[in-house]
This record gives sequence, C-alpha cells and structure tokens, in this order.
Amino acid sequence: MIKHLLISAAIVTASFATASAETVRWARAGDSITMDPHAQNEGPTHTLSHQIYDTLLQRDMAGAIIPSLATDWAALKDNPSVWRFKLRQGVSFHDGSKFNSEDVVFSLNRAMADGSEMKELLSSVKEVRAVDSHTVDIETNGANPLLINNLTNMFMMDKTWSENNKVTKPHDVAKGETNFATMNTNGTGAFILVSRAVDEKTVLKANPNYWGKNLYPNQVT
Repeated sequence: MIKHLLISAAIVTASFATASAETVRWARAGDSITMDPHAQNEGPTHTLSHQIYDTLLQRDMAGAIIPSLATDWAALKDNPSVWRFKLRQGVSFHDGSKFNSEDVVFSLNRAMADGSEMKELLSSVKEVRAVDSHTVDIETNGANPLLINNLTNMFMMDKTWSENNKVTKPHDVAKGETNFATMNTNGTGAFILVSRAVDEKTVLKANPNYWGKNLYPNQVT
C-alpha cells in the first residue's frame, strides 16, 4: 500500500483491474491550495498531488522508504556528499511524453526556486546533475542523510510541458500569483486530473498507463 491510497479528490473515477469503472466519492474539510506541486508545503495540497504526481521515493504504510520513480539510490562511496539515483525506465507522463533524468534535474531546481514552499527541504543541495538519461546525482553541502526523507514529497514535473506552458517557476501563493500549473497538471501518477472547481469538487480518472499498476495491483479496487 502506498500513498496513492490516500485518495484526496472529492470524486475519483478509478479502475485498473475491471472493465467497468467505479466512482469513489471522498470529502474533507480543507481543499488543496494549488495544483502546482512546488508552490505549497501543506498536508491537503500534498495529499492531492500524490495522486497525480510521483516522487523519486515514497513511504509504505509502515513508514519505510521504498522506490517510486527512483529504483536504486545510494551515497557514493568516495564522496558521501553525492547521492546517485537510478531512475525507473518506461515511465510516461499523462500526455505520453517519456520521463527521464532531465525532468528530475528540472523539477528539483524548480522546487528550489523563488516562490517555492518546498525549497527549505532542499536547502542543503549544492547541485543536481544528469549522469545519463536515467541516472541523476544530487550533491549536497556536506553529507546529509535526511535528504532521502525529504524527497518523499518532492514531485516530478515534465520539463517540456512546463516550458511550453510557461511554468518553469512555481507561483508565489503568498503574493496572490497564479500560473497554468495552478489548475492544470501533467504527472506520472496513478490518476489524471479531469476537472477542478476550487473548494467544490476535483475529478480524477485512473491512468491506464500508470507504471505501478502491475507492481501494485491491489492499489485501486
């Protein structure tokens, strides 16, 4: 069981294993502040983002850190200030574009940009580098074992989609800013955004090409 079990939409249409879709209706007192995954560091916002976007690492129901978009990770033996991540291959964003290391480099740099409420979680990061198409190095200012924990809420965005829609930087919620990513998404997660009415209803549908549907067959029933 992984974080996608925390269904955060008011209405979620989901079916991986059956021909007929089932509708799950879920409500809570507070809504997500924004769909921009780096603009806020806040519980309800993260809960919804986890349905649509993936992180490099995630936690299981026992709290252990497990693979997500990264399949392997370790600090380099000759330099503990550099963490190397091997990325999952064959992953696609909701629009069909392929996920690779350039998206990771872009996403982490975006999360450290002005306007991001996530940058404090990456304050130790010196540089993020693509080693090859599915390998990324994150160098920190000194060894930082807490980096792995912080990456469980660091969502990966599509670099090209972000550039095309002029959302290479997160919007500053405190200043009342908005951008295309405030109401639109393109993740690699188990659910695709269908529609959104703030403080009223968010509709998601199951991602038929979700990379984890065979790894986690009981995730959605």
